[in-house]
Amino acid sequence: MDLSRATAIAGMILGVAPACLAGEVQGVVRLEGVVPSPMTITIEPDRGNHSTEGCGSLTRRSQQLLVDPQGGVQNAVVWVETSAESADHPAGETVVLTQHECEFDPHVVVVPSGMMLSISNADPLLHNIRIFRGIDRLVEEWQHPHAGDLLMRFPAPGRYLVRCGVHSWMYAWVIAAEHRYYAVTDAHGQFRFSEAPVGLQTLYVWHEILGEQQQRIRVRAGRSFVAIRFAQRGREE
Repeated sequence: MDLSRATAIAGMILGVAPACLAGEVQGVVRLEGVVPSPMTITIEPDRGNHSTEGCGSLTRRSQQLLVDPQGGVQNAVVWVETSAESADHPAGETVVLTQHECEFDPHVVVVPSGMMLSISNADPLLHNIRIFRGIDRLVEEWQHPHAGDLLMRFPAPGRYLVRCGVHSWMYAWVIAAEHRYYAVTDAHGQFRFSEAPVGLQTLYVWHEILGEQQQRIRVRAGRSFVAIRFAQRGREE
C-alpha cells in the first residue's frame, strides 16, 4: 500500500489528522431573536484642536453591533485552535488599517503571526494613534495628513484596541493571531478559512458586544459548514 495512503488511514483510525490533510471551514454567525436597529453616533462639530473638518457626515452608524435582516452578525472573529507547529507564519507581508473620514477601516482586522500592521491616514487632518492591550498603552503616535504609514509588529497574540486620541469615537480592534486559521465575518455574518487541520477542533468566536463562545467541530477533508448563534444581550455605546 502507498505509504501516504497508509498514513492517512492510520490517522483517521486514531483520530489524528496527518499534516498533509486540510479542510475548508465555512459558516455563519447569527443573532437570535429580533434584529436590533443600528445605533447611530452624532459627532459634535469642531471644538478647538478637535477638528472635524474632513470627517464627512457628523451622523453615522455605529460599528459596535451590525446585524443583517436575517440575523447575520458582522465583525465577529472566528478561529480554530491549533498548534504553532502546524501553522504557517507568512513573513514580509502587511495588513492595512486606514483612517478615512474619521473612521478606522476595517473595524476589525486580523494580523497573522509574522505579518505587520500598517496604519495609514487618508484624511486631511491630524490623528493621534493609540494602541492598547487591556489597560496598557503600547503606542501613541501623531499622524499628519497623508504622512507615512505607521508600521507595527505585535509583541504577543491577543486583542488590541486602536483609538484616536483626537476623535474619541474612532476605534478599531486588531487581532494578533497565532496562526492563519482566523476569519472576520462579513456583512451577512459569513466566514471562511481554508487549509484548516482535519479532525476534531475547538472553534471559537468573539464579538465585542456579544462576547465569546466555543464549540467542538469536526473539520473534514473538503468542506465543513458551521452555524454559530448568539443570544440577545445588552450592549454599550
